[in-house]
Amino acid sequence: MALHLTNTLGGKRELFQPLDSGHVRMYHCGPTVKEHMNVAKFRSYLLADVLRRWFEFTGYEVLQVMNITDVGHLNAFEEDAVEIAAGRTGLSAAELVEKEEKIFHEDRRALHIRDASRYPRAREHIDEMVTVIAGLEKQGCTYESGGNLYFDISKSPQFGRLAAKSLAELQKIAPAEGGRISQAKKRNPLDIDLWRTDVAHQIHWPSPWGRGFPGWHVECVAMSRKYLQSSFDIHTGTCENVFPHHECEIAQSEALSGKPLARYWLHTGPVTVDGQPLSRDNRNMVTVRQMRDAGFRGSVIRVALLSEHYRQPLDFGEACMDRARPKVNAILGFREYLLSAAGQWPAGAATRRPEPAAWIQETDAQVRSAMDDDLDYSRALDAVASRTQSLEPEHVGDARAALEALERWDRVLGIVA
Repeated sequence: MALHLTNTLGGKRELFQPLDSGHVRMYHCGPTVKEHMNVAKFRSYLLADVLRRWFEFTGYEVLQVMNITDVGHLNAFEEDAVEIAAGRTGLSAAELVEKEEKIFHEDRRALHIRDASRYPRAREHIDEMVTVIAGLEKQGCTYESGGNLYFDISKSPQFGRLAAKSLAELQKIAPAEGGRISQAKKRNPLDIDLWRTDVAHQIHWPSPWGRGFPGWHVECVAMSRKYLQSSFDIHTGTCENVFPHHECEIAQSEALSGKPLARYWLHTGPVTVDGQPLSRDNRNMVTVRQMRDAGFRGSVIRVALLSEHYRQPLDFGEACMDRARPKVNAILGFREYLLSAAGQWPAGAATRRPEPAAWIQETDAQVRSAMDDDLDYSRALDAVASRTQSLEPEHVGDARAALEALERWDRVLGIVA
């Protein structure tokens, strides 16, 4: 069975076929480094990690890019979210993003999320963003209003196809991004911020449209084009990224190149905490750093976040952690047993390589079947955990072969490393 993925763009299950044989190019929406990342964000980072692991496991060469947003993400009051967060801490925006990016990397490593090929920072790619905006202006897709530059979504006739909604439907659910003042300056409330002229912003840059800073959506367009070209294989994020962020990325990129931005779009489902939506209003914005500080192991947090199919809702609470803990203990305990048993194997038997035991072959088949079935890592994880929990020592067979098998599965699931 070959890998099939459910593409958010169209909502259908599709056979994965890379643009370039043997190579996969992926872009993932990374953190806005203004605060500790919550578990819903980390669920999407884990999707990216397991996807990359599976591609490499099956022989692909992967170029994986995850952006770092450190400027331009506006809140509903036309304020840069990073600057506002910095004001609450007494740090400058630059100091805050440096601190939070460091914490993000510490947390992801604790969850065994492997390093991406690149982590481009928005502030380091202003020239690329200016080039993208100038290209859109040349295409006749922009207009100036109130000193700011906007992308005219009427130039994107298929706007809304990722979210599978009409413009009227999108206008009803559109967040107050850019604030009421910005909305009044736009021809259409859905038009996209490209460049804000604002010298009061803590950090601003020169541009053909005045000193200011870029809009959030254009940042990912510029950085993905630089490292992955104008079209690439896969783009991932949370379900909240579908609109407006990813919809706006598509509109800008495809207006510029005339090519699909990404062939496959994957999004994680919503996360609740003990049945309540994860939100500031509910005061349940659980972060990975909070959980680590409370003593939870990174491997247990990882397994909890992988416990449902990535597209399904996940209730992340005490019950979820209670289910994850014995799975991790069983896998790690089984590994310790195998390390000990393999170390006791007679030296003269080192060259013997018997056929893998039937349980290894069965588990191999279950893992591969699950992963190729829309990256069902929760089913693959259950296959490995249930085997390690139920297998009696006398049925293990060759301990070295069993250890190699466990390490092989962990290359995909990342429980040990």
